[in-house]
Amino acid sequence: MIAGRGWLLMVALATASGAAHTQEVPSAEAQARILDLLQQQSLYRDRVDWSKARAELAAARDPAQTRRLLDDVIQRSSGGHGRWISANQQRTQSQRAQATQTVMGAAPLQTDDARTGPTARLGWIKVGAYMDDQTQPQEVQYQARKQAAIALQARIQAQDDGNRCGWVVDLRGNTGGNMWPMMLGMGPLLGDAKGADPVGMFLLADKRQPWAYREGAVWLDGKAVVGSRNAQYTLRHPGAPVAVLFGPRTASSGEASVLAFRGRAASRSFGQPSAGYSTANTPQRLPDGSLLLLTGSVIADRNGVGDGNRLQPDVIVAEGQDATTAAQAWLLAQPACKLP
Repeated sequence: MIAGRGWLLMVALATASGAAHTQEVPSAEAQARILDLLQQQSLYRDRVDWSKARAELAAARDPAQTRRLLDDVIQRSSGGHGRWISANQQRTQSQRAQATQTVMGAAPLQTDDARTGPTARLGWIKVGAYMDDQTQPQEVQYQARKQAAIALQARIQAQDDGNRCGWVVDLRGNTGGNMWPMMLGMGPLLGDAKGADPVGMFLLADKRQPWAYREGAVWLDGKAVVGSRNAQYTLRHPGAPVAVLFGPRTASSGEASVLAFRGRAASRSFGQPSAGYSTANTPQRLPDGSLLLLTGSVIADRNGVGDGNRLQPDVIVAEGQDATTAAQAWLLAQPACKLP
C-alpha cells in the first residue's frame, strides 16, 4: 500500500453536492496550509491570482464569505474537482462510503433473453463507485479495498464458465471514489495474463506515473498499491473482446476505469461523453482534522493520452437510448464470438 502523499484517490462527483451549503470553515492554520498546497501543487494553480486570493481571505467578514472565497480558489485551481471536507462531513459520509463498498461490483439485472439468447455468451460486470470511509484507520480502509476487489473478481470468475466470448463492463453509474479496488477487481479484463505493460498513468508536470495490474496486485510507478493472493484470477480467454459503457455520470475514478480499457486490444466504448473530471486527487490531512482533496495530475490511458476533460466514447449513443444494444451487437460480431 502507498500511504501519505503518494496515495492517489479519485473523489466521487456526488461528493461535491453537499460541500457548499455549510458555513463550516477550516481553522486559520488549516486555511494557510490549504493555500500553500494549492499554490504549490494544484494542477491549475496558474488560474488563480494568489496574492489577491490571500488578501481577500484575510479581509473576509464572516465564515460564510470565508467559505465562498475558499471554495472558489479550490474550484478554480482544481478545474472543479478538488474540495475541502470538514471533520463533521467526513463522519456523515462514513455511512455512504460503506454503501458504495457493498455495491461496487453489484450484479446487473438480467432479462430472460440475456440468460438464454445470443447475449448469454457475454459476461457482464457493473462497476460502481467506491468511497473510502475516512473515519476508519488506514489499515481498515486498505482491507476494505481488498475485499471489494476480491468480490468484484469473484463475480467475473462466477460468469467465466468457458462459454463467454466477450464482456460488457458497465461504468455508467460510476461517479468515482478510490480507483484502486476498481482496477484490482477489473484486473482480469484489462489485458493479457502477464500484465507487463501499464494500463494507465498519471501525468504530472515533470513525470509520468504508470499503473499496471499483475500478480494479483495493482502497481503504481513500480510499487504495489493494493493486492491479494485471492485476486489473481485469469480469464479462460484472456484476450476476449470487451465493450465499455459510460456516460455523463461516469466521473473521476469512473473515468480512470474507462481509460484503463482505452488502447486495449479488442476493446470499444459505447455511450455518451463522461462528466469531465479525469484528473487525480490526493487527500491531504489538515491540522484541524479536515481534509483537502488536492487535484495534482491528469489521468491518461496506457499510451499516455489524456487531457483531464470529458472522455468521448468510440460509439456515441443518442440520449435516451440504451448503449447496451450497440455494445452487444459489436461483441457478437467479433471473431471470438463467431467461432463455434
